[in-house]
Amino acid sequence: MIKPLQAKMLFFDLDDTLVDDAVATETAAKALFSKYQPQQTNDALSHWKRALKLHYPAFLQGKLSAAEMRQARAREALQDKSLSDEKAEQAFEYFMQQYIAATVLYSDTLACLNQLKQQGWRLALVSNGPEDMQQRKVRAAGLLDYFEFVLTAEAAGAAKPKPSIFLQAAKLAKLSAEQCCYVGDNLVNDAQGANAAGMSSLWLQRDGSSGPEYQAMTGVDWKISSLSHLQQCIYLA
Repeated sequence: MIKPLQAKMLFFDLDDTLVDDAVATETAAKALFSKYQPQQTNDALSHWKRALKLHYPAFLQGKLSAAEMRQARAREALQDKSLSDEKAEQAFEYFMQQYIAATVLYSDTLACLNQLKQQGWRLALVSNGPEDMQQRKVRAAGLLDYFEFVLTAEAAGAAKPKPSIFLQAAKLAKLSAEQCCYVGDNLVNDAQGANAAGMSSLWLQRDGSSGPEYQAMTGVDWKISSLSHLQQCIYLA
């Protein structure tokens, strides 16, 4: 039998780990297009995803500021290159307001966090999202009080899977990387990224249906399909 992981602190990803990003994104994209491009509302999500794919990597690489990224995504999604910076910001802010209103937690999120807190776990968030956007999501979801801090790629100056963002999180916690465990849905950015920085990691695959599995693959300690499986894989040092 594989022994559960031992750690002093848990770091969590936010989008698609604790918060259902897909639901909020689709709702907000349709609302945005209903306001700005009503004739294309049926294709709103595909346009929004295309804009994300085109411009978000440049933000994570430090080639675009958060403001430049927001404006570029709004122009690309709405297919209107003539939008001024101010109008593009207004459009993106409208999207964000709709996103925040539609933010929902997965059904296992609060039960997991409450149990961990009751057991004395220290918790924090490490996210690749922009600072303002992620902080707003955390507050809207009612998660702020669960975490000692929220570290974003923008604040850290580095994005997952780079080791530096994980090491900064450990430094903020006054722990070594080896004393920390990371939980997230993205194999490369979360599980393997954290592992490469010296942390143990749990890869959350919500589309799976099996119980927790020990993973022999490089950079992943356990794979789980629900946060309800977390307690079977870790224990507090």
